[in-house]
Amino acid sequence: RLVQLLMHRSWRVTKPALRTIGNIVCAEDDTDYTQHIIEAGAVPCLRQLIAHNNREIQKEACWTLSNIAAGTIEQIQTVLDSGAVPSLVKLASATDTDPEVKNEACWVVLNATSCGSDGQIEYLVKQGCVSVLGELLSETSMVMMALEGLERILQVGEEEAKRIMGTNPYASLLTTSRIEELEAHKSSAIAKRASRIWKQHFVSCAICSSSYSKHSADARFCDECKCHVCVKCNCEVFHLSYQEEFWKEMTDKEATEKKQAAESKKAKKKKKKAKDKNKNKTKDIKPEDDNKATKQEGAGSGSDDGGEDTPLSSPGEASPDG
Repeated sequence: RLVQLLMHRSWRVTKPALRTIGNIVCAEDDTDYTQHIIEAGAVPCLRQLIAHNNREIQKEACWTLSNIAAGTIEQIQTVLDSGAVPSLVKLASATDTDPEVKNEACWVVLNATSCGSDGQIEYLVKQGCVSVLGELLSETSMVMMALEGLERILQVGEEEAKRIMGTNPYASLLTTSRIEELEAHKSSAIAKRASRIWKQHFVSCAICSSSYSKHSADARFCDECKCHVCVKCNCEVFHLSYQEEFWKEMTDKEATEKKQAAESKKAKKKKKKAKDKNKNKTKDIKPEDDNKATKQEGAGSGSDDGGEDTPLSSPGEASPDG
């Protein structure tokens, strides 16, 4: 009768009936009351009520579905089969959704991803639940559950990667920077969970620090460097073999330069020596030429003196003989 009242035309009747069913579902007892509610056909009604124009009814419907989604795999499947997930993801992602309604819609996604089977996880991923969980990493009250849900999704992705002999198809859907930030969270439990997720599913390029899925073709593990390097970076410059070759080239280049410098210095010295020799030779030749010139001049003067006539005695003078 309560399930029937969920579809009553008056919200004043629907609301208390919905609240009662919600309380039954979340009751902690040995009896599985949730299964009784499911068998009574409540889930399809709840699916319709999450789109109700009354905010309180929307919130109560999402809250009840979140408790069902925290149950067994079969009970989670009932929620998925009702077609409620796309509407819940929309409510959880929209910026104009009432905060309380949004909060309860997120809890449906959180519980389903944390408790669901591999097949159910794959369905939830296709419906866009990864982005919802990514947003919840910034919510203090939900961050741990969000990490748990993302870890479960990544584990399913790893199994898929092994099956297809490829990379984790879900790792690329995550914004890894937020997980890295959570490794330094003040809560040790959150920091440890984030660190575990990172180490198991992601790597960073040791050169450019870009993040990649652990088995991505865009990053490889270098045995010599003992670290991961992306395809955009070249780590060979850090290899010992490269360094040895580099230093050999540098040593050979330095030796060649020294040899060329020595040869150039030797050539300059030889050239200078030859120049000094020629200069000295020139100095030795000049005085000899001057002497020759002096001798020639002296010889010319002697000839002129000998050729001069002796002056004759004047007529009045007697010669010595006379």
